[in-house]
Amino acid sequence: MGGTVWQTGAFVYALVTIPVFVVLGVVAQLTRSRLARRLMEIVLLSGVAAFAVALGSLADDGLQWTLVVLLVALFVVGVVMHVRSYSRSS
Repeated sequence: MGGTVWQTGAFVYALVTIPVFVVLGVVAQLTRSRLARRLMEIVLLSGVAAFAVALGSLADDGLQWTLVVLLVALFVVGVVMHVRSYSRSS
């Protein structure tokens, strides 16, 4: 039962990130805001990671945790790259 709750939560979070991503994209396009663009990229990365974790949880436990570790690493590397590119462009 406990696993099902967090799987559902991850899936719902992934679905919620879709309209948030679209709204942030429109705001970034209209205002040329770097902050909105960075937030949009972070929302996209976290939404994709949450969706993959929710789907990956249907697989075997070993495969699931390997996928979780890889997605967390991908998320951290993506955030670091975005922060560095933001620092360089200022």
